[in-house]
Amino acid sequence: MTKRDLIIFITLSFMWSLSFVFYRIGVPEFGSLAFASLRVIFAGLVMLVFVLISKKNREGIRENWKLLALVGIFSAALPFVLFSFSAQSVNAGVLAVLNASVPMMSGFIASTFFKDRLSKKQLLGLVIGVVGVTILMSESLFGGSESGEGLVAGLLPMGYALLACVGYAVGANITRSYLYNVSPVPITAGSLIIASILMLPVAFYEFPYGQSISLKAWVSVICIGVFSTAIALIFMNQLIKNIGPTRATSITLVIPIFAIILGYLLLGEALNIQAIIGSIVILIGTYLSLELSIKKMLKPKDKTQMNSI
Repeated sequence: MTKRDLIIFITLSFMWSLSFVFYRIGVPEFGSLAFASLRVIFAGLVMLVFVLISKKNREGIRENWKLLALVGIFSAALPFVLFSFSAQSVNAGVLAVLNASVPMMSGFIASTFFKDRLSKKQLLGLVIGVVGVTILMSESLFGGSESGEGLVAGLLPMGYALLACVGYAVGANITRSYLYNVSPVPITAGSLIIASILMLPVAFYEFPYGQSISLKAWVSVICIGVFSTAIALIFMNQLIKNIGPTRATSITLVIPIFAIILGYLLLGEALNIQAIIGSIVILIGTYLSLELSIKKMLKPKDKTQMNSI
């Protein structure tokens, strides 16, 4: 990993961690569906520019539009909506930790539906990750809620976030299994543009007409669409090209650290002991499920590896 790659890695971690802060700022004013649909639309508009300025950026979109539509639904539209609902009551840092479970879910889906076998280390990571999620939810599960409604109200937002992660994982497996001949930028552009078209009616219908939307909320929805979605995915594609998909995916382990710090500094969010312990356990499980090696990550790629990417 070169210094340039490291800078991209840290910058991308910061950009994606900010998305969870943007959720917490914008969702209360726009509403979950309006905020999520506007995020997709702004991201789609940015990628449309990339498609228009370069023929290379649109190669394979027309031929694979059905698959790209599925990727757009599972990797953008659906998870963005679910995270928006979750952000109404779940801290930014906790959302980022739940998001870090995507590689575990992706491995489980790949082994269950796409005939990819998991190693013992990956299975251990998956089990540890589930334990971590249980700890994270322990306050709602065992906090002595007075009624079933209170229990559901406590668990449902985290459930939305976990379902969003399932969507990300499904989209990633579709991309890996069926779109391996298409370059990353056209995949990103095609899926986001199609998702933005699908979400356009939702934006018109759910937009809070007649309500005063603050400048801070508008900045949050524009920034999450432009920077934390479109530009971030371009950086991610570049990172995958430079250091490989496995090491690039490990960024999910770093995002929660930034999100927890930003949530504390910008939103005044506090973390209880369950959140801290659960977060650590989930990150350990994710690390194992990715079969990462810190020593290998820091080593520069040899020529053979570079030619294979």
